[in-house]
Order: sequence, then C-alpha cells, then structure tokens
Amino acid sequence: MWKNLDKTRQGSAHYSVMSLVDPSSGMEALRGMFPEGQADDLNFVLFSTSGVHGTYNKIEESELHLAGKDDGEGFAGITFVVIHPRLVALRYGVCTPENQGDIDFLKKLRGSSQKIITGIGF
Repeated sequence: MWKNLDKTRQGSAHYSVMSLVDPSSGMEALRGMFPEGQADDLNFVLFSTSGVHGTYNKIEESELHLAGKDDGEGFAGITFVVIHPRLVALRYGVCTPENQGDIDFLKKLRGSSQKIITGIGF
C-alpha cells in the first residue's frame, strides 16, 4: 500500500518517508492503520497539510461538499500526514471520504491525534 521515497530504504519503515502506491486508497490506508479512529503516541495524523501532494481542504469543507452545501466548486479530498515518532517515519497521501461515516471517522482520528500531539513532551 505504501512506497518508500528513499530507494535505499525499501525493506524498512525506519527513517522513511512513504507515499501511497495507489493515490485513491487513502481512506483504506487510514482505516487500516487506525481501525477505531484512535491515534496513539506511536502513530498520529495531521490533516489539511497541503504541500505538493494535496490541498488545504479541511474535513468540514469535504463534509459540506459531500452534502452538496458548498459553492459547487469544492471537492472531497483531504491531504494527510501520518507521523510515526519512534520510527522517525512519515506517510502521506490524500483521502477522499465518500459518506458521513468516513467524515465521522476522520473527525475522531483528528481529535485523538490532537490529544496525542499536545501531550508530547509533557
């Protein structure tokens, strides 16, 4: 599901930056890593990170788009970065929620990630 950008690190996730092999598998990848939508101190997520691989689209903007309540020019895709502090590794991609269940999952994952992030080092 993931490809390491560093060709010399193909056999290990340690000290790696990985992208999705299939850009359309973002929701599947996040649900696979966080089945209950719960981050922990080993794995957490940042959303709406933009960069060259995505946009600043927020979960709420995706939710409006799915409900048909945006201005018609919105979209559902949300950029994410999964952080693995103890592995010194990152995974990134775009997830595209398809329904309210996906939106609720992403909000839960974002909330649990924020709690973990604010507790680091304290």
